[in-house]
Amino acid sequence: MRKSMVWSAVAAVGLSLGLAATPAASAAPAGVAVQSAVPQQLSPEIQQIVDNLPAMRARADAVRAQLGLPDDPVRDALIAAIDPTQYECSTETPAVVSAVMPDVSTWTFEQTLAVLHVLLFQMSLIDAAYLPQTGPFTYGAHGEFTNQVNRTIKDLGRFWDIPSSDIELVPAHGRSMLDPEVNFRVFTAVYGFNAEQSRVSADLVAHELNSATLGYGDLPIFTFNAYAASGGENIPGYGIAPKRIAFGDGVMEGFARVGLGDVAPQAILAHEFGHHVQYADGLMRDDLPAPEASRWAELMADAFSAYFLTHARGASMNWKRVQSFGQMFYQLGDCGFTAAGHHGTPNQRMRSALWAYGVADSARPQGHILPSRSFYDLFAAQYPTLIAPDATS
Repeated sequence: MRKSMVWSAVAAVGLSLGLAATPAASAAPAGVAVQSAVPQQLSPEIQQIVDNLPAMRARADAVRAQLGLPDDPVRDALIAAIDPTQYECSTETPAVVSAVMPDVSTWTFEQTLAVLHVLLFQMSLIDAAYLPQTGPFTYGAHGEFTNQVNRTIKDLGRFWDIPSSDIELVPAHGRSMLDPEVNFRVFTAVYGFNAEQSRVSADLVAHELNSATLGYGDLPIFTFNAYAASGGENIPGYGIAPKRIAFGDGVMEGFARVGLGDVAPQAILAHEFGHHVQYADGLMRDDLPAPEASRWAELMADAFSAYFLTHARGASMNWKRVQSFGQMFYQLGDCGFTAAGHHGTPNQRMRSALWAYGVADSARPQGHILPSRSFYDLFAAQYPTLIAPDATS
């Protein structure tokens, strides 16, 4: 079933990871710069990891496609799905992205290789989304967002009229990757790598992340994401995956660094919960080409989020504050018109939020909450206006 990976834009910013254009590095993902040569003298274990990486990347792509993770480019046949010449899109790097970017200049080759694994396989987030987790749960690298997040998930469950008691909310902590067994189960159970490959890579990641340079696993870039998993997949050795929202520490810390920590956790969680409304009500559009289906889903989740955030019986936030967050949040929208994970342009995302705010603000009586399907009907009618071309030159 479809999943929603909201923050894939961060990986595309392009960390200069310094892996050379050797056979091992030729499979490096789009957005990861290939700059310097692989060192000639590597330990046997590190050389084995380098040699394994292309095959692991290919397998990861296959598994991600099976799970519906929308980060890979689509076939050329879908290029015409959306015309990029008709939309306004900024090339400026959002401040929140700049705020979480690490200084890679002092990283060793082994640290670089470990980080490449983390970004390629999104290890802590995948573990949180699909594999058993034990509480009690805290949110934020130091638990600083726990109260906000717990309060918001309860409010969302009361606000929307879908069955939600079986939706699990779990944290994605970067430090979980300091445990090689966590890494090992991600590689074997989710990605299907063999035990030998998985063991050397799992140990590498755990060892190299356990350093001050890499934040002891808690660099925000490692978990700058949130993920709504609809559940139902059979994970070998673990059974059927539950419905979940996996919430990365890094995305909350990133927005806190730019002064939006009071609104970002609620807004991001409300967006992810909006995807669960879509799953429950059958609102996804599998009949559309991948980019358009993703844009449909993401703009609708933006609207669900803004409606909850500004509604008198939801989070009851001031629109100006929500708008301040949105102006940066939606810069993580994109003009990747042919990418399977296309979220809509920043203007389209803000337009969707503004429209939803208007629906909440004009509700009469003021406290009335629209049923989710009624809100969907309004969104579907408004959708052509929300995605209308907006280029000014």
